[in-house]
Amino acid sequence: MRPTTADNPALRVLVATWGTAGDIGPYTGIAVALKAAGHRVTVVTSNRYAKSFTDHGIAVRAIPLDHFEERAGQAKPWLERVRNGQAISTEAASVMLGTAAEGQDILLTHPLLHPMAAVIAEALRLPCVGVYTVSHAMMVPRLMAALPWGRHSVADLTVRLLMSPMYAPALACLRRTLGMRVQRMQDLVGALRHEPVRYGISDALLPPRFTLPLGQSTTGHWPPARPPGWSPDQRLQDFLDSGPAPVYFGFGSMDGIDGDYLAHTIVRSAKKLRVRAVVQAGWAGIHAENDDILTIAECPHDWLFPRMRAAVHHAGPGTTHASLAAGTPTLPVPVGRDQPFWASRLTALGLAPVSLPVRQVTTAKLTHALQQTLLNEEYGHNTRRLQGRLRQQDGISRLVQDIATLVR
Repeated sequence: MRPTTADNPALRVLVATWGTAGDIGPYTGIAVALKAAGHRVTVVTSNRYAKSFTDHGIAVRAIPLDHFEERAGQAKPWLERVRNGQAISTEAASVMLGTAAEGQDILLTHPLLHPMAAVIAEALRLPCVGVYTVSHAMMVPRLMAALPWGRHSVADLTVRLLMSPMYAPALACLRRTLGMRVQRMQDLVGALRHEPVRYGISDALLPPRFTLPLGQSTTGHWPPARPPGWSPDQRLQDFLDSGPAPVYFGFGSMDGIDGDYLAHTIVRSAKKLRVRAVVQAGWAGIHAENDDILTIAECPHDWLFPRMRAAVHHAGPGTTHASLAAGTPTLPVPVGRDQPFWASRLTALGLAPVSLPVRQVTTAKLTHALQQTLLNEEYGHNTRRLQGRLRQQDGISRLVQDIATLVR
């Protein structure tokens, strides 16, 4: 990481992020790298994730979202989800504005907070950069696949229009507070029309002719920062040392899935294939234990995955990049959101035999797909070949360099 100098001065950087644990992880890596380069970093995020940054000595301005985060994971009618999203946007906008007004040189923002950050940056005349691990278009992979020309831009526009109602009150409130003209259409499309965006994605995973709009580009993967002083749990280390490499099973911050059913399915499948397994409990609370299966809590994937024989996971972008960067053969079991997009890329690139949506998982299907993943050497070969390309990309260093350029 290039240190700050007279030609590369220290910056005051506001990093705004919110979402699931998978959303937060890449921003820990970004914030730690910015701090190491000599910049003054302040993070805006919810109380739930503050410790992920304060443990690294990074200042946090917490958004009071505890009640709304609890409701966000509950099944409810569309109108109630919109209202909850509006409350989250309004609370986040207030904290972001107060933090930006303290004095910043640039705003870096997660896509969920980007509309408010863009309005604040416009009023305060600050550069604002979206730092995304997924594009809006990736949330609707079927629509992208149905549009051979301009598929990204049309799908991206569609998702932004659908999400606009969640931001309208917060954007209108911000504009009134900042003395700006209140627009008739307070939507994502207008707020983000000319905003630069950097994606923590390897272009090696993207489809052919996947053209990003002007001002948007990929940098490569942004690995999360490990907690300071982290070391593996002794129980996990003992399990790894006691036999052959196990298969990883994990579904991250996905809720609304049947953890008990998945646990029983994993146990039966592992027994049929005579493999050992490490299961990450995640938000679904998956728990499976016997002599050959161990359930664990959070564990850095950059440490864990190189020790796995294969990885069965929900195909979130961070987990997908981490498994491929480790050279670990991957079986995608997508739950929703952008995960079907990444799962489809794994199969299209010859890295996985099939995409097995979580709602279609049975012992027979999981066993057959995992058997193919383990026994067909082509998947391991293709994964190791892509691993070489990923290792050539230092996404965080490139992002830090881009930030300095954009400020100048």
